[in-house]
Amino acid sequence: MVTVHPTAVIESDAALDDGVQIGPYAVVGAGVRIGARASVGSHAVLEGQVELGADCRIGCHVVIGAPPQDLKYRGEPTRVVIGERTQVREFATVHRASTGGHGVTAVGPDCFLMAYAHVAHDCRLEEGVIMANQATLGGHVEVGRHAIVSGLSAVHQFVRIGEYAFVGGCSGINQDIPPFLKVQGAPAKPLGLNAVGLRRHGFSSEAIHALKEAYRILFLSALNTSQALERLKRDLPSSPEVERLVDFIQRSQRGISK
Repeated sequence: MVTVHPTAVIESDAALDDGVQIGPYAVVGAGVRIGARASVGSHAVLEGQVELGADCRIGCHVVIGAPPQDLKYRGEPTRVVIGERTQVREFATVHRASTGGHGVTAVGPDCFLMAYAHVAHDCRLEEGVIMANQATLGGHVEVGRHAIVSGLSAVHQFVRIGEYAFVGGCSGINQDIPPFLKVQGAPAKPLGLNAVGLRRHGFSSEAIHALKEAYRILFLSALNTSQALERLKRDLPSSPEVERLVDFIQRSQRGISK
């Protein structure tokens, strides 16, 4: 059964699956689709083409699907898609895409966007991403699975943050952050491997050791990035984690933080 507070405003062509709960003064606009058992808190606004997955939790005063903050945008139809079980806490914002990307701002399943976090147009967050209070992503940012962006950090548009990376608080990110790393600062600099996070997610001691060796060659030697990558391929045994690290760096368009 769908539960809607009498003060909420639900447009007639919004689609609410079974078990959805809508709180006081919430606004659910035309074209919004809300999955089973999801809840929308008081004064939250969902507008435009928004798809909210099952079991999501949307806090009070959240805004999802507002137009992108892009001067080129002229009202073209774009979307926001949020995966199952994602939590978006109070006053956080997720903007729909502009026309300069893929047409979709995508937040994966099991993400956690804390209070006042901002996800700009055309961002793509994979599963399990955590954004702490007031963390901000510029447009077209990509964040890999289970990465963490700590509070008061700002990420420049078109930056990529790799899987299982950890961005420390109050950081400024203007270049790509390779997977598995821990960084902090403005501009952010590598502080080592995110070993604690990797252990928590079940990475083997062998995988962590291989990544530590890769980190040493990439960031603690006198080699430039191209030389370090060549040495990694030559000297380190094959490892899926190291291969993902190398592939990420090779595909970087903005360069990596060093």
